[in-house]
Amino acid sequence: DDAKPVEARVEDLLARLTLEEKVSLVHADSPFSVSGVPRLGILELRMDDGPMGVREESAPWQHVDDYSTAMPATLGLAAAWNPDLAAAYGAVIGQEGRQRGKDIMLGPSLNIQRTPLCGRNFEYLGEDPFLTSRIAVNYIKGEQAQGVSSCAKHFVANNQEYERNSINVEMDERALRELYLPSFHACVQEAGVLTVMGAYNQFRGCHCCESDLLLDKILKDEWGFKGL
Repeated sequence: DDAKPVEARVEDLLARLTLEEKVSLVHADSPFSVSGVPRLGILELRMDDGPMGVREESAPWQHVDDYSTAMPATLGLAAAWNPDLAAAYGAVIGQEGRQRGKDIMLGPSLNIQRTPLCGRNFEYLGEDPFLTSRIAVNYIKGEQAQGVSSCAKHFVANNQEYERNSINVEMDERALRELYLPSFHACVQEAGVLTVMGAYNQFRGCHCCESDLLLDKILKDEWGFKGL
């Protein structure tokens, strides 16, 4: 019933899904998509990288006529200290993603640069949480205005590539609150980002994608995040 609030419609759908259909919605059926449930009108969910433009559809050895704009590295965007430029940057990616049928663009990347050896420093927005927040909020507003969801990533403390799937990040509460969380907080509460991606690493002994502290207590309970 299109006249009902989204939350009510979601609850109605959940009650109609079989167990097999529920499982199908929580894992991918390709590198960047999740199959839908046609009998209930749930469409396929299509995603793509990412922070600096829409990734090509074909594998590198299968180039056909696929193309997208190669945007400047987002570290360079942050170095411009220009929120309006960030909004325009996000809008370009949103427009190209929308034209190609994407529902979610996997970016921006919000991790704070803490080591020069981090393999993703070029796509992070620098060392300062305030600058990161201002650029990211406007990037997201520009992108989501095109009808495509942004995805704030990687939540949280994904600051190195070496053993990133297993390393356990330990930090005190003040560092977490003053350095690592502010950009995510701003994206949720100011920009209304619709999706958040968990980090690869562990945080205080628990993988971030399984963390009750990060996903439930902070993201959902404290910040009121209602998205995916």
